[in-house]
Parts: sequence; C-alpha cells; structure tokens
Amino acid sequence: MVEAGDTLHQGETDTMVFHTTGADSDGEYLEVETTYGPMGELRPPMHYHPHQVELFQVLDRELTFDLDRELRTVAAGDELTIPRRQPHMAWNAGSQPVRFRWRTTPALRTENMFETMWGLVEAGTMGRHGQPRPPFLQSVLLMWTYRQEFRLTSPPYPVAAAVGCVLAVPARALGYRA
Repeated sequence: MVEAGDTLHQGETDTMVFHTTGADSDGEYLEVETTYGPMGELRPPMHYHPHQVELFQVLDRELTFDLDRELRTVAAGDELTIPRRQPHMAWNAGSQPVRFRWRTTPALRTENMFETMWGLVEAGTMGRHGQPRPPFLQSVLLMWTYRQEFRLTSPPYPVAAAVGCVLAVPARALGYRA
C-alpha cells in the first residue's frame, strides 16, 4: 500500500509521487505529481472514470489530451478538469519530460490501481501506460477488479463486464492477481 511520499516508476523517465493518498484525505481525493517522458506514437487507451473527476495541473511543458476525439493541449500553469464519464486519454507529445499534478476525486481505490498497473509495467506484464500485453488474462482481471475506477471505452462496458466476470474466475485460478 502506497503512502504519501512514495514514488512509482515506469521505465527510466516516468514517475508518480504520491502527495495525498485516500487514507490521508478520508477517501475524498488522491493527489500525485507525475512525470511522463516523451511518448512518441504511444497513446494510453481511451478510457473514462464512472465515479470520479480528475483535475490536471501542468507544471512544466505541455500535456496533450484527447477528450472524446477533441484534441487539447494544456500548457504549464494551466489546468484541465475532466468530469466523470468523460472519455479521454492524456500523453506527452513533446520531446522533453512533462510534469503535472493530478487529483482524482473521490480517491476510491485509484492508488491501488496505479500501484498495480505501474508494477505490472515494471515486471513486463503490461505495456507502458496500460497497454495490454500477453498474458491477456492479467489485463482482463485488472480491468474487472478496478471497474469502479477505470473503464475502457472499447469494447462497450456491458461487453467488457460480461467478459471480465467470466474470465476473472479462470484468471484467478491460474494465479493472476490484480
């Protein structure tokens, strides 16, 4: 379990420093400071948060967002609030690392999700920024476990929920954990 001050790593350039955890705020919010290195053509998956609002404050350089097919660049000193259920993805389109503060309200189990996802990236089981990799069952179990915090836009949620419900059982039986 992460605590304020803990840092997660993805590769050599990406870091996430926990400033306020859900435990620190009585579940009200989670706040992290994140650095993303240049991502080239890599994009995180389009997703949404069914019960949470996200606030991004860019500290250095620019962060690019796709808000349901509308591209938006947020520069240092600017903020962007993403309401719950808004399909989106964010990435560093530049050539230098971008640093930003990121608040998720309410916290729910988001810090556990980050700790798990970033750990899987470091272990080579998941691609950078949540890109699925074999074994497929690991990704399905992760999406099923954290479905209150994070949902992919494709396939549609009823399909993803049915697949997750069915495949979570054999995934756990084979030893996968979220």
